[in-house]
Amino acid sequence: MLIFKIFFSLLFAAAQLQVSLAKIEFDKWDKASEMTPFYACKVATTKTAMYCKKDTIKKYDCQCKDVVAFGAMSYCAIENDVNLHHFVSYFNQRCNRLDKGDFHFTVDDVKESYNNVTKYIKKVSEVPKYNATKKIMRTPIAYEQENYNLAYKAYYTNRQNHSWGIIFGLIFLGFWLFYFVMLGLYQLIFKMLRPKSLIKAELKLKKVVFVVFSKVYDVLERFHIPIDPNEFNFTKSVAIGSTMIILLVGSLWNYHSMNNNYLWPKKTTQIARYIADRTGYLSVFPLNLSILLASRNNFLLWCTGWNLADMIFFHKFLGLLAVILASAHGIAYWIFSVQNDAYTANYKKPYWRAGIFTIIAGAAIVILSNHRFVRKHFYEIFYVVHVVLAVVFVAGLWYHLNPLDLAQYVIPYIGVWSLEKLFRFFNMFVLFGGYRKNTVVLYEDASSDDKTDIFIKININNYNKSLFKIKEGNFGFLYLGLPFCFWQSHPFTFVKLQNSDDFAIVMKVKKGISMKLYKKFKKLGITKMNLRVCIEGPYGHTERDFTNKHDQLTIVTTGTGVAGPMGYLSGHRASNTFDGSLKTNVLNWGVRSPLIIKAFEDEIKTIVEKEDLNVKINIYCRKFNLIENIKPKESSDSSSQSTLDETLFKFNPKIEFHACYMNAKDCVDESFKNHESSVIMTCGLMAVSYQVKKQYMANIIEEKGGKIIGFIDESQSW
Repeated sequence: MLIFKIFFSLLFAAAQLQVSLAKIEFDKWDKASEMTPFYACKVATTKTAMYCKKDTIKKYDCQCKDVVAFGAMSYCAIENDVNLHHFVSYFNQRCNRLDKGDFHFTVDDVKESYNNVTKYIKKVSEVPKYNATKKIMRTPIAYEQENYNLAYKAYYTNRQNHSWGIIFGLIFLGFWLFYFVMLGLYQLIFKMLRPKSLIKAELKLKKVVFVVFSKVYDVLERFHIPIDPNEFNFTKSVAIGSTMIILLVGSLWNYHSMNNNYLWPKKTTQIARYIADRTGYLSVFPLNLSILLASRNNFLLWCTGWNLADMIFFHKFLGLLAVILASAHGIAYWIFSVQNDAYTANYKKPYWRAGIFTIIAGAAIVILSNHRFVRKHFYEIFYVVHVVLAVVFVAGLWYHLNPLDLAQYVIPYIGVWSLEKLFRFFNMFVLFGGYRKNTVVLYEDASSDDKTDIFIKININNYNKSLFKIKEGNFGFLYLGLPFCFWQSHPFTFVKLQNSDDFAIVMKVKKGISMKLYKKFKKLGITKMNLRVCIEGPYGHTERDFTNKHDQLTIVTTGTGVAGPMGYLSGHRASNTFDGSLKTNVLNWGVRSPLIIKAFEDEIKTIVEKEDLNVKINIYCRKFNLIENIKPKESSDSSSQSTLDETLFKFNPKIEFHACYMNAKDCVDESFKNHESSVIMTCGLMAVSYQVKKQYMANIIEEKGGKIIGFIDESQSW
């Protein structure tokens, strides 16, 4: 019943929004060449003669109502051979904005007025005691061509500058559309279809790209510049570089100032205004794309093959560019106002102040979002502040643009955000089934003083199994049924094995909701309890098709990063091969302590015992206390290799324990050495994923035997 009430409330809100939008006026994107003649004629005729009291360049009452003034405008239009259909269109627009009647001038009206005017029109020299600013003329006076030419150039330059802002904004969107299409084609051709004729070409391209990037990585490491392999690669570099070039050229290219500009006499004032207008238009384009990329329900996730962390990266990047452009817009407009002696008057305008508040809110969002320290250590505070600032930003943007008839640039922002929230609600309460009771287990070593080595596992078997379908690599946002936590969403990769409806989430106890849940365990003095949980998802794409195109799978992972790869390990075709035609799949797992192994014990036992999969699991941990009275594997020739105590697992030859750190480079080299067709998957600590990626690049560069070795980085830095 509650769901239906909320649903109908949303429908009512949508209806009210539709009514409100119907009252909003939108400024059309008109070509400067189409609209400039009308305004040039207005300036030229008004500067030549006054046909009504208080007639000025920016007022149109006289031209709309006075037959003589209308005749002077018609004479100017036909004498300059302008497009009369465009001329009449803008004439009617300006007149109907006065709310003083319904105007429907036609081309025939202009021609008829011109024919009448030519019978009476006089030149300035023919009028005795002529005074253009004081004497109201009842005889049409011929405009001065020089005034028309100057006004035409001034207004055309101004309006074309607006158009350049829109044009470069569309170029920006066009590039991103092309970019997404190309990524989608790559996913289809090279990851799903994988035609043999193109695989070798892909390998050659990889070598060229990797040679360049390996040198870049070396330079960055030499100067101790921290890099994130997920945020610095070829495809992202193309997107970042192209975006910055488009917006930089769009912001700086083709500005012109002129003498005798009737709009703004000073040249510096003209340039400041042009920069302000251009960057203002440009800023809304990356802003709207930024909001789209932040959406969890995003069709681009499967189209591009990116994970949500990639989307969040570009969400922050494009948001940063939007704020920079908006700041340039504000600074340039402030300079324009000061030079034009209009700062005090402009500051009193509500839309001006709304723009200031919008830029401040946007800058605050960018500062908070781009510092991982804030998100990592104070996520709940960050989340609340982020939402509040976003609301302030949207409201400020609306009150800044709507008075300028530019609300069409902010409506997509609101629409995407609202629709995305509706989809989230649907995922939580329809797909998953709302808050349901599931089992939560605490893993803690009471004898250890290390309070950073505590884990909580949520075993989920109570959910809507008919709709909530999970694939390898999927993740979701967890909501806990705890006071002051039910509204908080935190991303976790699902732990799900093939042929099982049940799945789990394993979290490391840090701060925020994980710490609150841990304190609840301690308060109750238990290690297992039932708790209502809700999951929003499933999100993300799966690399199942890509991994199964290869004969073998090698996984290099650390800590809780094993959650996603476990699904691939159980589902890969080599894991289910028992005739020896395909080589064994290998999981290399580096852990900090044996405690985390206990958290994944059920899944590991299922893999090595119940399903009897064709796999090998190497577990690395310096804290292992290897027991000598349990016979080690016969193939082991090192004292650091043996089986773990039976309190963790029964002895199984498919599991090998190593009392040392995992060497990621050796794991990659072994895959290249022993397999002709393999895919290397990494996940977990960024430092380890970076080493895996670098070593993979090094091997591809040196590879000359035609081996087909793929690479998947499942790491996500939130």
